[in-house]
Formats: sequence, C-alpha cells, structure tokens
Amino acid sequence: MRKIHPGFVNAYMRYGHLKIPKSVQCECPECQEITEFTITANFQNSKNGMITECSCPCCKKSAVFIIMPKETTPGQEEHADMYLYDLKASKHTINQLENLPNIPNDLVRAYRSAINVHQSKENSATAVMSKRVIESILKHFLGEQNKKQSISQQLEALPNHINLANPILSLSQLLADNETLLRMLELETEMDYETSTLVMDLLESLIDYLFILPGKIEMTQAKIVKATRRA
Repeated sequence: MRKIHPGFVNAYMRYGHLKIPKSVQCECPECQEITEFTITANFQNSKNGMITECSCPCCKKSAVFIIMPKETTPGQEEHADMYLYDLKASKHTINQLENLPNIPNDLVRAYRSAINVHQSKENSATAVMSKRVIESILKHFLGEQNKKQSISQQLEALPNHINLANPILSLSQLLADNETLLRMLELETEMDYETSTLVMDLLESLIDYLFILPGKIEMTQAKIVKATRRA
C-alpha cells in the first residue's frame, strides 16, 4: 500500500464523524500517470477501516483506496489516513534499497528524505536532498579521495570504480553447462514452483539491468535537458 501524503490531498469531505480526503493527486497504480482521483463515498466497511474504488481519469481502470481512522486525543478533530492499494509499491526503489545488503545508511536516509520533501511539494528542499543522494552514492564508490572534484568529474570517474559487468559474469557461472539451473531450463531436471518464481525474478532483474534502466536514464536525461532549457 502507498500512503497518500497530506500534501497531495486537494479537498476533504465529512463521512460521519470522520474527515477524509475527497480529492487526491497521486500516481495511478495501473498506468503510472499522476492524476487527480475523486473519491466516492460508496465505502465498504471492514474490520479496521473502509475501502472504496474510483476510476483513473487517464486509463479508466479502477483504483482501490483504503481509509484507516487515526487514534486521536480528546478535543482533536477525528480524521483518517488514506492508502492506495498498489501491488507494485513493494518494488519502489526505497523499499528495494532497504532490503539489500551493504547499502550505506546515509544513502537510505538521504533518499527517503528526498522522497518525503518531494511529496510535500518542497522543491528547494528536494533539490538539496537530491544533491545529497548523488553525493552519498559517489562517496560510497569513490571514497573521500575524489571529494574535492566536481560532481561531473566524480561521475566520469565512477565507471573505473565499479565492475558493471560482474552481474552478467555471475549469471554466466549460474548457467554453466554443469549447473542445475541450466538443466532445469532445458527440461533435463524438474523445476519446482519456488525455483520458477526465483527465475522470473531473475528475468525481471536482467531486463531491468540491460534495457529498462539504461532506457529510463536516457529518456529522463532528455526530459531534464528540455525542462532546464525552458527555465
């Protein structure tokens, strides 16, 4: 689930004694377009909250929103947190980052802070935290010796400090002639469901690594160049 940050709530409504979001700006879990969802009041009550569906204005697919009442102290207005049900949320970069070994804590903290300030629409703070994320990445791979160089110079030096071919070389060992995985793929040995799931994860990672990530970086770079020229 993805929590809808208060900064993305455009309007509220009353539902009984609760104040809940009526209009929210968020990314559609289906088409990934950022759009405005108008929340309908046809709630289904569950044990711990309420559930409703509304259509994405872009792709017309249904999105599921979950409303969870918050504990309040006497005298406070009763309101609720809203979450968007999104199966892809677990694949968000920050969630994956936190589950990987040997990731610098300062990188995780800086990236999470960048996400939070961006969701709060604090553009200057987003710029500051984004620079800190880049600096943390460079520091992790380059150490302190390149710190006095510009970010551009450090990025140029980065490929000399990372073995970008290592994941592919590791995969070549996994699929060597005498390895069980290759025999499974050639139907010489039976593959169970757990292994087949891991293989699907491997395929997704391989496609991301070789096609999607380079393509996304290239397209985003082109968009940044276009946007900064207009500034």
